[in-house]
Amino acid sequence: MRLINIGCSFSYGNCIAKHEEFAQEHVSPGTLIAQHLNCEEVNIASPGLSLDGLLRRLYTFEFEEKDVFLIGLPPNLRVQYVCKSPRNQYKIRGDLSASEYRNDAFNRGPKIAEDWFKTMRWDTDVNIAKLDLLDTTTYWSYLNILLIQQAMKTVMNDKLPVGRILSKKRRYWMYNSVHGHMQQDTDKIEIQALRKQIDMRYYYMPEVGLADLIDNQSKYTVARDDTHPNHVFYHKWANDFIAWMETCDQDY
Repeated sequence: MRLINIGCSFSYGNCIAKHEEFAQEHVSPGTLIAQHLNCEEVNIASPGLSLDGLLRRLYTFEFEEKDVFLIGLPPNLRVQYVCKSPRNQYKIRGDLSASEYRNDAFNRGPKIAEDWFKTMRWDTDVNIAKLDLLDTTTYWSYLNILLIQQAMKTVMNDKLPVGRILSKKRRYWMYNSVHGHMQQDTDKIEIQALRKQIDMRYYYMPEVGLADLIDNQSKYTVARDDTHPNHVFYHKWANDFIAWMETCDQDY
């Protein structure tokens, strides 16, 4: 069994042991959950990934029959596009005034294959004059989360030889990598209908994300100029997450 760790930079992890102190190893939420499950972590999370980018990877990455998935749902303002040149997997900062911890926290971890997709934002990179931004992002969040859950039921079966069907048992856990998707609200009936179809059974703290839990506490951040979680926070979060996991049906 392998644990597939997928999400954005909050899921990808970093090499900051505690606030403004480098570690010898790269740690992600998947690293700690894989240790708990006594299995290998396969980290295909990527800084800047969006919900639709996560879904794309679920349909294009090569998985194995016994894989289980730790899915960190990226923020709702992001959407991907195909670019003319591949992007660097590492989160390279271009700000000369940034601290060394902010610059180097994300570029010592695992690399993945060439990626021709980049992320833009609904609020800054799209002409939003005619958009209801809140309802638009809520709609895309709920739709993509539903599709991600559907992928968990179908992707693996599609990759097996004809006639072989995976067990219908659960093989994934979801959480919000930055902010809580389920804290969004709408008066649009169709969007409400999408929300009602989202399976909450294996969705950890659906109204809260990792950034919400950090709540500007510097002891949990990478650096004074970077609010990503450090290893201290990841260990604390993983302990709570594992306790929640053990309340789920252990049926895989």
